Amino acid sequence: MRNKEGECAFGLSVVIVSYNCRDFLRLCLDSILWAKRDDIEVIVVDNASTDSTVQLLKNDYPTVVVVENSENVGFGKACNQGMQIAQGRYLLMLNPDTIVPENLADRIYLFLDTHPDCGAMGVYMADGCGRYLPESKRMVPTLFSSFCKFTGLAWLFPRSGLLASYYAGHIRPDQTAEVEILAGAFMALRREAVEAVGGFDEDYFMYGEDVDLSWRMVQLGWKIYYNPEITIIHFKGESSSKAPSSIKAFYKAMETFYAKHYDIGSRGLLMLLVRISARLLLLNARLRRLIWGSNLRKLSYPIKGDYLVFSDNPDSIADEVSRLVVGNHIKTEEVEKKKRIPVCILDLSTCHPSKIIDFVRIKGFFCRNILWLNRQRTHIFHPFGASERTIVTTLD
Repeated sequence: MRNKEGECAFGLSVVIVSYNCRDFLRLCLDSILWAKRDDIEVIVVDNASTDSTVQLLKNDYPTVVVVENSENVGFGKACNQGMQIAQGRYLLMLNPDTIVPENLADRIYLFLDTHPDCGAMGVYMADGCGRYLPESKRMVPTLFSSFCKFTGLAWLFPRSGLLASYYAGHIRPDQTAEVEILAGAFMALRREAVEAVGGFDEDYFMYGEDVDLSWRMVQLGWKIYYNPEITIIHFKGESSSKAPSSIKAFYKAMETFYAKHYDIGSRGLLMLLVRISARLLLLNARLRRLIWGSNLRKLSYPIKGDYLVFSDNPDSIADEVSRLVVGNHIKTEEVEKKKRIPVCILDLSTCHPSKIIDFVRIKGFFCRNILWLNRQRTHIFHPFGASERTIVTTLD
């Protein structure tokens, strides 16, 4: 959508689809709005959440445009709803369980302005523990690359351009390059490219719509870029779990993609691979639940162990720290001497998001437990990686 003069009212429109992820959404919005810019428009399309998400938005984020759906219409359709009312020159599809640097808009402008052939741009995504997420860059899922992914060969040879082509293994995580597929968790889009392909295909309910959109852009001649100069945090375990329902939804989406974009001969083999892989993953998920139960992690605070407080004003969160951990305080200048840090508390109430993101990307590997304290100091987020749900604890 443009104004009456046909011009875009904002430089960037951020579209977020939410569904029962209020606490994560607050983290995300706080990072986007940290810089208090007037060239960014934020639109949240809520798919009938039952966790008071809409009330939170109206009370605490009055500048955010809220679209309330009476039912869960799916990710792709909700994205299209947001894009239809967006007034930005560029568009950003962003998952609610992400944290972005406060200067994100300028970096998106710089890249897209200097790459006029770019229809979509992805970034370096790390989970809440700082581990690189391979889906940050992907190639189109061919019969062979899908076979390698679904059989595990891609994981055995992660740098192979042949066996790991599904995740663009020939491209280093720190290398800017052309790819073919981006993850819907973060897609910076050129408006003209989106309009050319007609937005997201609403035949996909959840998963697969990002693959489909990327591939249709490539087919029309637009280039897709992976840009690791920008890093974001994607907790991931919240918006996509290993629950049987999520596994079924993912593989159903892949079947839809293959049916739309492959000939009958290739389609049959791909469908077979998808169904075999789905059954194996479902069996694994059920065994895990049978053995360990639905909650694989149980936490109690305070955690015992030496700890680091990453904060611009540690004294201001002394009360919260005392309730979270008991042990010796590791000073910032002592970090380099430590091979392992038992507990690391990240203070989003005082630190710029970019500062914390950079720390986690570099030092997250050395931290056994990473605790994210939100800007309001009301919740702690304790991630365990992309394959498990982040544990969220309310600080009474």
